[in-house]
Amino acid sequence: MKNFTTISNYSLKRYLNKVLKLDSYKIDYRLNNLPSYLNETLIGVLLSDGSLEKPSLSGGSRLSVNLGEKGLPYILHLYNLFEPFIDTDVNIKTIKLEEKIHTTVRFKTISTPFFSNYYNVFYPDLNNNKKIVPKDISSDFTEVSLAHLIMGDGNFLKERNMIRIYTNAFTEDDVLNLSATIKNNLNLNNEVFLDRKDQFIIRIHEDELNKTRQLVLPYLHPSMYYRVGLNVTDKKFDYSKILNKI
Repeated sequence: MKNFTTISNYSLKRYLNKVLKLDSYKIDYRLNNLPSYLNETLIGVLLSDGSLEKPSLSGGSRLSVNLGEKGLPYILHLYNLFEPFIDTDVNIKTIKLEEKIHTTVRFKTISTPFFSNYYNVFYPDLNNNKKIVPKDISSDFTEVSLAHLIMGDGNFLKERNMIRIYTNAFTEDDVLNLSATIKNNLNLNNEVFLDRKDQFIIRIHEDELNKTRQLVLPYLHPSMYYRVGLNVTDKKFDYSKILNKI
């Protein structure tokens, strides 16, 4: 997922011409492979609420993350991480549906050849644009990826001290692949559970709860601690822990 994908020469030249007019730090990010932390983060985001858009077949792809109002602190955290690839502000939109007010928050990156590498493995079928769990997901999946997967799709069941990850959008084979990756890469026992007809989730039981917290807490945004059953509201994310990886 780390080399330039095939795009047209025209699109690549346009991209490079735009990049070379930017601040030096943005040039460094936009002309080099994603730093390890951003790569691992992007994997987790794409396995949950993140999506990739490809405006044209010959051009690059962009990352889009769209959450409800409660997810604003996490959206701002992701915005900070991917800021070198963003030229616009976080978008907050309020709509009225069935007499209820719904607020969503979203950001999009620019389109880049690098994100097209991820697009090609997460959206291999250009005809239906359906996101999958890449078969080789184990090569990039880390505790950082798990943290972002939980922040996006995790849910804590207090009555059973259990973390549930709602992977309902993926096929059973995809979820089994992801479950095995969590087990093999992180030595974390989990199970695939039939949530409803043809929809499967991952459950991490009480006996693995402390281990899960130890793995992901350094990378969880404090606004999302509740996803692993913790109540912390006044803590800030410690970016000094990840500076050498971004």
